[in-house]
Amino acid sequence: MRALWLCLMVVAVPAHAETKKPEPKKPAEQPKKPDELVALTDDPLLAKADRVDGDELKGMVAFTFDDGPNPETTPDVIDALQKYDIPATFFIVTRRLLGKSGEKSRELLARQIAAGFLVEDHSMTHPRLKGVTAKTLASEIDASIKVLAKEAGRPIGMFRPPYGAFDGVGRAWLRKRGLTEVLWSVDTLDWKARDAERLRKKVMKMILAQDGGVVLMHDVKPITAKIVGQVLDDLEAENCTRLAANKDPIWPVSIHYFLRDKKKPRAVPADVQKRTDAYKAALPGRCAARPKPATTTPAPAPAAPASK
Repeated sequence: MRALWLCLMVVAVPAHAETKKPEPKKPAEQPKKPDELVALTDDPLLAKADRVDGDELKGMVAFTFDDGPNPETTPDVIDALQKYDIPATFFIVTRRLLGKSGEKSRELLARQIAAGFLVEDHSMTHPRLKGVTAKTLASEIDASIKVLAKEAGRPIGMFRPPYGAFDGVGRAWLRKRGLTEVLWSVDTLDWKARDAERLRKKVMKMILAQDGGVVLMHDVKPITAKIVGQVLDDLEAENCTRLAANKDPIWPVSIHYFLRDKKKPRAVPADVQKRTDAYKAALPGRCAARPKPATTTPAPAPAAPASK
């Protein structure tokens, strides 16, 4: 019986049979690069930089405006910037550009671009993006970039998260798309200000205290539209005073000057540098043309009492 059992085992297992080797484990699948967005974010001058915090350098100030365009307030902000020849970056909430209701906002966007201002992305609907799902990031960032790049007619390289609220997942989302995250160092809190004169003084005080920085304001706020020209005039007056005293002014510049690659300054484009140089060259003339501060004639000293 034992011999018969052994024979059956030999018949049951073919001579050529081999033990099957376990298949090697496949590497974890990496998320695919959003190829459809590559061309829309491939801005060689603005994209793929370190996060901008606003404290990258001193002696220069970059003005930024969020949440527009707003046909009721943005035109006044543009007018003020052009009057004082100040560059600025507008971070756009792109739902304002959509449909029939967005016609005037689209016209304002075209005006901003024609005037040489930067228009960058600030999400589709302005939600808090900290802790949100991939679906929300896609609808608020990817979809928004598609809208803005189409309307601007060029790639969009920078993104500012609403409220500055972001996390590691969101930042990885931006890196994958090559978008530079832009925050700020001078938070004017203009969105909750009620006293125009107090806001005006506060903005200038903060710029002086930090010796420049990246200023956050909102071109959708009537109070901001009202005082931004006064703030720019205050800055010019300060710089004229500094020139007269042989001190360095706080130069208003484009956000390009704050960009860093692994903490090293990114080269400023020639046309941007040319505009800054032109502003510097024109400042003495602007100072000379400014109205002289009113002088108060001192009251005459009281006459000495007559001697007796």
